[in-house]
Amino acid sequence: MAITMKLKYLITLKNGSIKFRRRLPVDVYRASGKEFFELTMKNSDTATVAFHKEYEILMSEWQSLVGTFRAQKSDDIRTPEERYKDALAQRAQLLDGVRGLSEEEARDIIIEQIGSQLDPLLRTVLIDPNVGPPAFTLEDARIKYVRDKGIAANIKKMQRIDRAFERLEAAGIKPSGLALEALKKAHGQAWLDALKGYRNEQTGKPYAVDTMKRMTTDLKAIVNHAIAYVDFDKHITNPFMKLPFPAKDQMKAVEKIDSMPDDTLSEITTRIDQRSRIPELSTLWRLLTVTGCRLSEVGFLQMRDVDLNGTDTGGIPVVHIRPNEFRNIKDLATMRTLPLTGSGLEAAQTHIALRFKEGANNDDAVFPAYAKIRRDENATSSAASALSKTLMKHIRIVSPNNKIVVHSLRHRLLDKLRDAGASEAVRDPFAGHSSKSTGDKTYGSVQARVRELHRWIEKAAP
Repeated sequence: MAITMKLKYLITLKNGSIKFRRRLPVDVYRASGKEFFELTMKNSDTATVAFHKEYEILMSEWQSLVGTFRAQKSDDIRTPEERYKDALAQRAQLLDGVRGLSEEEARDIIIEQIGSQLDPLLRTVLIDPNVGPPAFTLEDARIKYVRDKGIAANIKKMQRIDRAFERLEAAGIKPSGLALEALKKAHGQAWLDALKGYRNEQTGKPYAVDTMKRMTTDLKAIVNHAIAYVDFDKHITNPFMKLPFPAKDQMKAVEKIDSMPDDTLSEITTRIDQRSRIPELSTLWRLLTVTGCRLSEVGFLQMRDVDLNGTDTGGIPVVHIRPNEFRNIKDLATMRTLPLTGSGLEAAQTHIALRFKEGANNDDAVFPAYAKIRRDENATSSAASALSKTLMKHIRIVSPNNKIVVHSLRHRLLDKLRDAGASEAVRDPFAGHSSKSTGDKTYGSVQARVRELHRWIEKAAP
């Protein structure tokens, strides 16, 4: 059935494709220098359901972009000089409102009556109008950089900058309280130490050296931009320049992740069942346990990816790990079909039946509380990070061992298969690794491979 509803914010281009173009609110525009949120749509047939679904996604992204920008740590996008001038203007208005008294008397009355309600800078300027603008901080430098470069609508770039400033906080450097004129080499060293000390909550892995360099490049650019376009009373040295990054092979000495013991797994499962506010987390956890999949592979499954009838696998219930609307894949080796058994199968059967009862169809997410539409990889990354933190709260309460993480489930399953005598060719699909054998990669039907994996996983009894 054709859809004929008229939609706003659409422009038809000369080549027949359609661009979504919606103006950003004034406050976001003034701060970012970017007037519109615009993307060329993948679908161009306005009469299709796919087009309208993509349109709704873009509308949601526009709202998300505005919300994200307005939720930045600093809602005040004015420079220190602008804040100072505005405070002077407000001072004049306040004093103007008091008649028949000297300036000093009027000031004292204002401070006595509403002093506690005044902005701290306005209160300071009210007492001494010659105090001058506040120091230009590292947070001010970020605001100026984003506004001058017009990158606020670049979600990927903004998230990367936000991540860098989160690491600054972890390093004990508070951007909103650090004047650029107070920057020292010690700040650069503290930043580098924080990067080297970081460990991913899900995998336990440190940052790759290239990631460290990319994050530092953003900081260098922010500080250099402020140095070039702001007048300072003293020379400023950028402490993020020429940092001694470790060699790549040094960072490969990753902290070992422990396999999750059976008793620990049992305690965590019980805790999630009893304490999780979102019921579907129990199903997600069990699927991780029996498949050995990565967190994002299970968290962002589409309904069509779970085949409980085994339609193409001889009746064996399976989960298909493949790209979908919620998640991309790293490489071809990560595309695989895995059998579902035991508690994972039981949980999936109950959960999928409930989803269909709720009105879900094959295009919907298996776990809608976590899955995000994949417009860019940051959406998946952010959602996976939030999901990982949720699971890690349960894990850490049960086990104080820092080497027990979500990824420990993968190690546990592979250890079970190894102990049962499974070959590397059997273990590789569960790990999502490319088989070293050309024959294993090329020959044999999907049904035969699934039957083999099913035999071994039932023997290993994860």
